[in-house]
Amino acid sequence: MKKLYGKLLVIGLAFAVSMCSTSSFEEGQEYTEALLGNEKVTVDPVSMEEELLDLVNEHRASIHKNVLENSAASYKYAEEHNQYMIAHNELSHDNFGDRATQIADETGALVVSENVARYYTSAEKTLEGWLNSSSHKEAMEGDFTHTTLSVQLDKDGRPYYTQIFLKLE
Repeated sequence: MKKLYGKLLVIGLAFAVSMCSTSSFEEGQEYTEALLGNEKVTVDPVSMEEELLDLVNEHRASIHKNVLENSAASYKYAEEHNQYMIAHNELSHDNFGDRATQIADETGALVVSENVARYYTSAEKTLEGWLNSSSHKEAMEGDFTHTTLSVQLDKDGRPYYTQIFLKLE
């Protein structure tokens, strides 16, 4: 019964989280504005992952939420979703229900959520974008215990972000 309840929560959350992809135009606009001065910004995906995870945990601590532990088992799902978004050249939560179910089955997660972003060239700007979106902020500040974050670059060097949040017992 507990497993069935968990899967129902995952499916319900998938519907709710899919609503937050509507902010993609704003994010694309910020990227366009960032390049107006012919500035070339180089992003190191590994450093960006570490820095952004630290900022998310600092934010959570500042509002008296627990610091999230790393979920190595769910990293492949974040990475695969970035590859999907890059291949389709769009920001999306496509297939989140399937991804969340696979993560829940593999990790025993009771609840799974995700945030996505693209084109932000600093961890600070990415965090700011998520905090300025009510659905992304809600996920980031939610009742979770673990997280993972993948940052990958498209062929033009523009970053895509997928952060997955999990609640484990």
